[in-house]
Amino acid sequence: MNVHLKQVSGRSQSASVVLASARPALCERLKEAFADSGFRLIGVESGLTELRSQLGAGVRPGILIADLPADLNEAILAIEDLRDSGYSGAIIAMSETLDEASVRSLLRLQITDWLPADAEADAIVQACERACSARRRIERESQATCICFLPAAGGVGTTTLAIQTAFLLAQRSQGFSEMCLIDLNFHTGTLADYLDLQPVLDVGAIAKEPDRLDARLLEVMIARHPTGMAVMAAPRAPTEHLRVNGAVISSILGVVSDNFDHMVLDLPLVWQPWTFDVLQDCDQVHVVTEFTVPAMRKARELVTALEARFKGGPPEVRIVVNKFRQKLFGAGLRKSDATALLGEPLAAFIPEERNLISEAINRGDMIDVTSRSNRVGRELARLVFKE
Repeated sequence: MNVHLKQVSGRSQSASVVLASARPALCERLKEAFADSGFRLIGVESGLTELRSQLGAGVRPGILIADLPADLNEAILAIEDLRDSGYSGAIIAMSETLDEASVRSLLRLQITDWLPADAEADAIVQACERACSARRRIERESQATCICFLPAAGGVGTTTLAIQTAFLLAQRSQGFSEMCLIDLNFHTGTLADYLDLQPVLDVGAIAKEPDRLDARLLEVMIARHPTGMAVMAAPRAPTEHLRVNGAVISSILGVVSDNFDHMVLDLPLVWQPWTFDVLQDCDQVHVVTEFTVPAMRKARELVTALEARFKGGPPEVRIVVNKFRQKLFGAGLRKSDATALLGEPLAAFIPEERNLISEAINRGDMIDVTSRSNRVGRELARLVFKE
């Protein structure tokens, strides 16, 4: 039987997923789920047996979904043959059951994930997104460092901290042109406004053709601050329901990581399907709260949830108490109360500098430009550089 490639959804080759399956019903079932996923799904109806010849003809997907037949030995030999031919992409295996010998063989062949044969379509898409995230994490080990700020509540000041952190990193490395500051809040983000810049990131265009995002197009999608620092932000869409999928975010961050030495991310308060994947790829995750009991409780709950998800592995998740101001006399919330409530994840208290920050925002500049000697910058330097 000749191999027949059937394009199921019109996504790009670089975000392509090949489904090798002798079950036409499986391919049909995945059509709708993959249509809005950011991936281009291609079906290989003959299954694994003739896949190597087809890949040799030029189809080199980033992810292969291998629907294993009843004869597992034959399927494993086909995957081994594929690996021997030089295919290094992620492989997600699907099967009814796996015996111990088959599991060991698949592990030896560096299978990325396994799903039951009757797995839901959404679970398969999520497995592909995890595979993309894992591959990007491996590829960027020697690439851009990434620091993100995640709000525990509204109005806690993540954007101000992200801007100042980017400035500190660029200043310390003497490379403003190698710093990219990214606003991932597509609905109500204000990062570009804080720096008096036009937001020019076109998320819709990237979603249609994610493989077009390269270094040249990236330069069109960023604004440059007078310091030379790159700022990536999209025009706000406060009244629209924007569904930005994880593959688009992965594409954006992957290209930025390839072209810059440092990234600082300003994340939205509202949790997104891709938030966990973004956080997992960061070197430092700072959960930002303000100096109130409700906000600090939310921060502690959020960190506990993240630690459970990451199970003690990277990234390092820490709590930053922003807008800290303590009365010298009288009753009220004390620094010791915050320390007791937040526990070990507490990393820093950033003092409240309302007038200074307001002046910097109104001027569209960094805090340090307004005041070179300020407590916000000093405390952030201790946090970021662990001084």
